Amino acid sequence: MINVNLAVFNLLPIPPLDGSRIATVLIPDRYYYKIMQYERQIMLVLFALLFFGVLSVPLSYLSNWVYKGIYWLTALPFSFA
Repeated sequence: MINVNLAVFNLLPIPPLDGSRIATVLIPDRYYYKIMQYERQIMLVLFALLFFGVLSVPLSYLSNWVYKGIYWLTALPFSFA
């Protein structure tokens, strides 16, 4: 469960997380460079939001969605029996 939570958190499209690197493929370069100018400030805001628990509800919603998907995938082979 902890691994799924960390994976969901890491895929958020916020610098310096890995999701921001994935988002670079989807956004134009001029927006990417603008965001990267403020990477340190964004990181501080992200840590503050995590510290005060503001992101706990959205992250738990995403994690539950991933849990349900994993459960469905693991139960799928047994549903044919």
